Amino acid sequence: MITAAAILLGVLVVGWWSPRPLSRLSALVSPGTALTWWLLTAAGLIAGTIAGVLLLVLPGHGPAAAVLAVLHDCWAAVGHGNLPALDPIAGGIATAVVLAAAARLALASAGRRRRRNVLHRRHLLALRLSGSADGRPLPTLWVPEDEPVAYSLGGRQALIVASTGLKDRLSAGELRAVLAHERAHVHSRHHLLTAVADVLGRTLGFVPLLRELPGAVQLLVELAADRTAAEQCGREPLRSALLSIRAVEGPRRSLAMAGGDTTIRLQRLTAHTGSRLVSRAVTVAGGFAALVAPAAVAVALVVGTSLVSCP
Repeated sequence: MITAAAILLGVLVVGWWSPRPLSRLSALVSPGTALTWWLLTAAGLIAGTIAGVLLLVLPGHGPAAAVLAVLHDCWAAVGHGNLPALDPIAGGIATAVVLAAAARLALASAGRRRRRNVLHRRHLLALRLSGSADGRPLPTLWVPEDEPVAYSLGGRQALIVASTGLKDRLSAGELRAVLAHERAHVHSRHHLLTAVADVLGRTLGFVPLLRELPGAVQLLVELAADRTAAEQCGREPLRSALLSIRAVEGPRRSLAMAGGDTTIRLQRLTAHTGSRLVSRAVTVAGGFAALVAPAAVAVALVVGTSLVSCP
């Protein structure tokens, strides 16, 4: 039970105190790196919760016995064997909480998917009826609208939606930058990442990390798409396009060109981009640390307690 308790305490520490350092680090690294760290921290949080509950429910089938055997004399001082009835009680409560959370996640995910499918069907119908799409593998639906609007819808039938007002207001270079931004969303599966973050935030929002996850992911995918578009079309066309359409967003469950904090996006466009090799190394190292953070805290608790309790 002690190992399970340590893991669950590690989950609590990471879930409650990781958003602030993650937010600060996100300003120092590339958007893709920060996005990876946020999502892997959330994944580690969920994996740690499941692992802790499994150790409570099946203490004899996991690594708890081996850990306790190594530190048997130290744990004896803590009195682990004096409260044998706590294991089934704690395991039952934890299992009920996890099952309830899983049910909420499943219902929220199904509802979001259903609404997304409705939105897709409406746009695809308009695409077929209007015949206003271009011939690219990723079609662009041009809608008759004076406001400059651009957004994308992901999934197996992904498409970009843009208004005729966008063509009228932007130059050719700015228009290419906007479309490159939206294609980056689709190719990088940003719609899936924002959907996962949104479902987690809506259903498990009592955990600070998961409550802040949707907003962080929403901004970071915009910054990542900006970076890709700037590399393909140049920073200045993208910057001027952002200033032109910053007030107009798309429907919910879409990723609009005007999404996120435009001020931050404009600032990051002027930031220096470092070596890709260094960025990937930092992403991998930080991502691994984020994923195992709950387990690392648990190990620190185990070792620290053993050192204190051993004579």
